[in-house]
Amino acid sequence: MTRLWLAVSRSFRVVVTLLPAWIAYVVPFVRERYFGTKIPDAKWVALHERHSVRFYRLAVEMRGGLIKIGQILSTRADILPKEWVSTLSGLQDRVDPLPWPAVRPILEAAFGRPPTDIFPEIDEHASAAASFGQVHRAKTTDGERVALKIKYPDVERKLAIDFGVLGFFLPLFSIFVPQLKLGSIFQEVKRALTTELDYEQEASFTETVHANFEGMEHITIPRVLREYTRRDVICTTWFDGKKITDPVLLSDPAMDRRALLELVIQAWIKMVYVDGVFQSDPHPGNLLARIGPDGPELCVLDFGQVKILPRKFHKALTRSVMSFITRDIEGFIGALVDIGIVPKGREEDARAISTKAIERYGSMTPDQVQAMDFDWIRKELVGELTHFRGIIVPQELVLYGRTLAMLAGLTRQVDPTVDAFALAKPHILSAILSAPSDDDDAPEPA
Repeated sequence: MTRLWLAVSRSFRVVVTLLPAWIAYVVPFVRERYFGTKIPDAKWVALHERHSVRFYRLAVEMRGGLIKIGQILSTRADILPKEWVSTLSGLQDRVDPLPWPAVRPILEAAFGRPPTDIFPEIDEHASAAASFGQVHRAKTTDGERVALKIKYPDVERKLAIDFGVLGFFLPLFSIFVPQLKLGSIFQEVKRALTTELDYEQEASFTETVHANFEGMEHITIPRVLREYTRRDVICTTWFDGKKITDPVLLSDPAMDRRALLELVIQAWIKMVYVDGVFQSDPHPGNLLARIGPDGPELCVLDFGQVKILPRKFHKALTRSVMSFITRDIEGFIGALVDIGIVPKGREEDARAISTKAIERYGSMTPDQVQAMDFDWIRKELVGELTHFRGIIVPQELVLYGRTLAMLAGLTRQVDPTVDAFALAKPHILSAILSAPSDDDDAPEPA
């Protein structure tokens, strides 16, 4: 009966938030699209502000999957109006931890005995809280300091309910952006979040990236302690640091913000363009930093959302980036075909868009980069897509694009004076040129 009540009550709360929102949008949309009525921009802005706040409040109240979905939506300026992006971005830091009595039973069930029998010291106050679980500092019997990430109770059931309701609304909201394949984006998000609930899978991803970064200076990937890791609990080594956007950290005279951002850029360039295995959720809560003896030190956390790029796609992606940087239009178009964005035989149709993109964004000055309006770019991109039929956005690009958007936003939070593109360019070239060449028949990254 409890499970049935959870499903009914949670579904009802989502429906009574989304259905009025859809009705509020569809009436002016139909009037403007099919009857030629001009809807004032102020009315659209008012709609965006009112319903984005309502969804935000719903996510905060219901927690779980809705917060995570809201966090992802906050990075999709290519889909949502800027008012929605701005409001939902507040969810990145809006997860309150559960009290210790609520999560202690999860540890007891995972290990089959009281947690203090395994960890002599456990901080009952969570050091961090995320959408699906929270982190507690602990110490093992041999004295090693560790981080215990503990899954929330009933989180899997709540996520399944949320996706069921959102799946129902997907066709309704798709009419607003018919040129974008919301179904593919929805399935990719669903797959990513379902995978994120499996802590044993996350442990494997963490071990893979940890091995890839072995020996790198100033960048730490936590080490997994397998003997203390279960399906609902993941145990890793502890890193003493503060959230990368912490005002106290950034205001410290000894903190070199540019050098810190360079570490972030180096980490993701290596993951994306060299290893083909990357953490796709680089929001501030997943990045810790501290001031070391030789400058900033960075720790990347939370490998629940990891994308492993297929070998052929990975090679085409790196080739497209190299062609864009070197302004090689023919190479860029060929890479887009191999990636799957441009259908084979439609290369000439893509030439105008590719040339325009390289000329406009490939030669921007630092001041122009800083002044970029991503909402304007989104509208321009959507406009181009409506004239270029046949473009298909592969699922692999969904998280890749989202990751780049989050990194761009992170850069502005840490130091808005830094030109991230200029900072990244030499590292991208170096990484691509130094990466070993792989045969198409080589095994996929593990």
